[in-house]
Amino acid sequence: MRFLLFLLIIGCSTPLKYKYSDSKRYVASLQNEVPEVAKIELSLKDSVIFASGMDSTFLMAKIFDSEGNLLTNIQPSELSLSSSLDIEAKPFAMKQGIYKAEILPHLRSPKIHFQVEWNEKIKSNIAILETTISPLKDGLIPLHHEFHETRMSGELNITRGSSTPETSTEEFSFVNIGENSIVTRPESSRTFTFEYPEQASQNLAMMIDDSPNDTVSHTMHSVFMFFPRTQLPLVEELSGIIEVTLPTGEKVVFQKESKEIVTGVLEEGPVDVSPDRFKRHYANLKYKGYGVVLRVNARGQSPQLGQFENLKIDMEHGIKGSAEVLIINGSTGQRCRRPKSDFWEPLDVSPIEFKFPTDKEFDQYLKAKCKFSLPKP
Repeated sequence: MRFLLFLLIIGCSTPLKYKYSDSKRYVASLQNEVPEVAKIELSLKDSVIFASGMDSTFLMAKIFDSEGNLLTNIQPSELSLSSSLDIEAKPFAMKQGIYKAEILPHLRSPKIHFQVEWNEKIKSNIAILETTISPLKDGLIPLHHEFHETRMSGELNITRGSSTPETSTEEFSFVNIGENSIVTRPESSRTFTFEYPEQASQNLAMMIDDSPNDTVSHTMHSVFMFFPRTQLPLVEELSGIIEVTLPTGEKVVFQKESKEIVTGVLEEGPVDVSPDRFKRHYANLKYKGYGVVLRVNARGQSPQLGQFENLKIDMEHGIKGSAEVLIINGSTGQRCRRPKSDFWEPLDVSPIEFKFPTDKEFDQYLKAKCKFSLPKP
């Protein structure tokens, strides 16, 4: 729940304009013993978080008396939180001697200053949360996930691995289930999944799953990677639309109800539901941006690992064939087809790691093998 919001101006280098207080105020004077607070130490669980509008962290307050003893009998409702920017926040709760409040910065929020006050008498130090939309690191560790957890947020499925903090995200997706101009039959669908495992640059990807029917082995899988990778994917649900920002900073806008693309740097055609699965085309997605896109396909298996067919991926948009990888330079129109083994080890592991964690490494590969380079961000 949101705290009550009203304006507070205090003297510091960055004014803390917003104050959040619990509506159920605790009256200390009615108690037999009134705790004497002398000091509040404020810290953050995470010093930097992804400003996705979906990732949160915890603000932690330790409270001491004049003797330096840790106080645990302060009512959480006596603490008020001030911040330099409007945020979503939950009330303080005391856990293991520390008072914690979960805070959720808004989408693309800049850094935020926080301060906690006890009964309008004692103020804490200023804690600063750095926020970013850039990848938090280059390479994967990778983490071992025992399971993946998915939750719904409006029209979106939000996913994280079990080894990732509960307050973080690693993927969002949505499904066009028709019937419309793209998904023309009730048993068909097109799923868009935007992956950013460990919030690193290495495996930033968009997965498209075209399901012509209910048979899993017939699903036509395509993976797209966009370069330069200047940021993590972002998504915002607005009035009637879902706006996605790709790692290049370019946008794709979807109709909110149907999940059809309506504008942006991707153009789509219908799911291929023709009866011969061996002749079906992969997702009819065409990139119209300025960056470089890498596309790889496979039917019924991970596209990075191989393919059942020997037909090479077509050099126009990569809609036909699954042998090898297609790379398109959106700025110049140049195309390059290369072996899958140049980019991924042929091992059925999770995650399947892209061999170029940084754009610098990938750019060197492009110059050597494709005779073009990444555009400057």
